[in-house]
Amino acid sequence: MNFQLPTDDEICVAFEKGQAAILDLFHDVSRQMQELAQQLAKQGDLLQELHARLAKSSRNSSKPPSSDGYGKAKRTESLRKSGDKPNGGQPGHKGQTLMASEHPDRVETHEVPSCAHCQASLVAIDSVGYEERQVFEIPAIRIDVTAHRAEIKVCPACGSASKGPFPGSVTQAVQYGPVVHTWASDFPHQHPIAVERTSEIFEDLVQHRVSEGTVLKASEQLDGCIEPSTKGVKGRLREAEVLHVDESGLRVTGKLHWLHVASIERLTSYEVHAKRPFVNLKAKPRHQPMHFRHCGFAISMAATNDIIISIIDDIGIQPTVKSELGPRQQKTPKIEIRQ
Repeated sequence: MNFQLPTDDEICVAFEKGQAAILDLFHDVSRQMQELAQQLAKQGDLLQELHARLAKSSRNSSKPPSSDGYGKAKRTESLRKSGDKPNGGQPGHKGQTLMASEHPDRVETHEVPSCAHCQASLVAIDSVGYEERQVFEIPAIRIDVTAHRAEIKVCPACGSASKGPFPGSVTQAVQYGPVVHTWASDFPHQHPIAVERTSEIFEDLVQHRVSEGTVLKASEQLDGCIEPSTKGVKGRLREAEVLHVDESGLRVTGKLHWLHVASIERLTSYEVHAKRPFVNLKAKPRHQPMHFRHCGFAISMAATNDIIISIIDDIGIQPTVKSELGPRQQKTPKIEIRQ
């Protein structure tokens, strides 16, 4: 675009003709400026698109690594300033150096068959000392199968058959022992490992693959073992004056469920539910004034109330009542939200 400003002669002629001519002259200049601004905006968009296209690589787009070329990729430099502390362990840090054991489980003696200098035989020569090196290693693990056989004997006096008793823990013809069940429940729950991968770990470590059903059954048995502790935690939550509650969505067999959490300073209770109950606090007051802290940041006050009542109903929490309000104000629960 050729931007043309009016010459001095054109300005003088317009001035002589009057106000209308001067306005026409300035309107022409304004129109050219608008066209120029639009052209610059288009060129700016095009330039930005070209820069974005050139900046694409296999790191930030779907382009293959072979398209990056042989140039060295620029790495983002940290803006963090170096601290005053030196690298490595800090003063007061307790080290964990591997120390030699005074009572090793096994000793292997490597004999000297001949002299390293003259090749004379040293088989009949007594040793004058030893140089010891220790290796800490995990022994090979494998499934240990124990066959329990109960004797069957026929009484010579009455002719009846009698059978020896099996141990109380042996109830099936073929079954896994308590250590297998401990492993099967420890991996998914203590170390959040998937059920299928837990079976693979068994196969890699002990050369025996347990079924996914066995892993799930071990989890059910674990639930029964920790039931007294679970009840104890919920009992402490009921006694708490300030209760932290929150919820998060998760998928169970492909369907949306809700993971509700209620906790105090040292104890936490988790509950998974298929639905998120709705309770209208204004229509049906459920409790006396209580004190809660909600950990969510993107949940409205109404939704927060629903979560609190859901947690109370599901795990039976009845927090300590604090009579701080008058009779009329006590109709609606007091919720203390601390973001």
